[in-house]
Amino acid sequence: MNRLPAEFEKQRATVMLFPSRNDVWRHDCKPIRESMVALANILSEHEPVIMGVLPELMQIARTEYSFKEGVRLVEMKYNDCWARDTVSSVVYGDAPYISSFSFNAYGGELYADWSDDQMLDYAVSKEFGYPVRECPLTLEGGNMLPDGNGTLFLVKDSILNDNRNPGMSQAEAERLFKEATGARQIVWLERGLEGDETGGHIDNVMAFCDPHTILLSYTDDKENPHYEITHEIDAFLRTVRDADGAPYAIVHVPVPPYYYRTKDDSDTVVDESGSFPRKEGDVVLETYINFALANGVVVVPQYGGPLDAAALEVIGKAFPDRKIVPHYGREASLGGGGFHCLTKHIH
Repeated sequence: MNRLPAEFEKQRATVMLFPSRNDVWRHDCKPIRESMVALANILSEHEPVIMGVLPELMQIARTEYSFKEGVRLVEMKYNDCWARDTVSSVVYGDAPYISSFSFNAYGGELYADWSDDQMLDYAVSKEFGYPVRECPLTLEGGNMLPDGNGTLFLVKDSILNDNRNPGMSQAEAERLFKEATGARQIVWLERGLEGDETGGHIDNVMAFCDPHTILLSYTDDKENPHYEITHEIDAFLRTVRDADGAPYAIVHVPVPPYYYRTKDDSDTVVDESGSFPRKEGDVVLETYINFALANGVVVVPQYGGPLDAAALEVIGKAFPDRKIVPHYGREASLGGGGFHCLTKHIH
């Protein structure tokens, strides 16, 4: 039987993509590159890291940044560095394969050309030897979360949207997901967190630390813009049963209020036609749930705020057998994502 592994299961490697877009990243990509190199180096102490690099940037990557031995630079073509969203998952079975979903830059709303992103599964297939099996659904990998035991969690608002899958019914989408991943059941959240420029991704909302325990972004602060949605999702998840009929345990992880983009965050971002604008004063979503999980380690974003320590403590208790590493996360959030979005595990 085919099965989509959970993220907490043993991994072969992590795939990342070297940042390149100055219409997304400030100061000609230098701060986000430094952050991602540091993240790759942390992960490489626990499993191999493949860093895809555009051919024209390979010299810069090799000479201007200090990668550890466990990070291997590989020439790849891509349009942006969100490996989680553009590299599809390996499905296990008698003959493992990459279940390749179509990608269209978040409904065509974040950048204008995604043709190279569409081909990344074939580059990854070449690296790891898994065949590619295409699926007609359009979505991003950050909007799929398996529990490892047959249940797949998704956000309905962005997947069953005319900018991704026009006219598709929920029943048809579920049939295609089950066929592509081997899932026994599909659980839909109606919507994701407020301020999510992707339209709502599951990896900003929740994560699994084992097949039975959900880590959930949550706040009891009524002034926090996420208050209503996190309570709504919490109440819903308490009604959900896994594929074997058992309830999930739910652990609350604090979610910060909005961060607002500063002049320095925005002034050096190039305003390019077809790209999502990043202006001073705009809302930036920050969430601790968007962590990077690899063999023996969890890298947790920190934002220099009052909830950083509490988030580290909660996530540390959820993963008692893994090293918990804090790493500054705002550079990733300024581009619209987090450490989970920037990393794709290969099982």
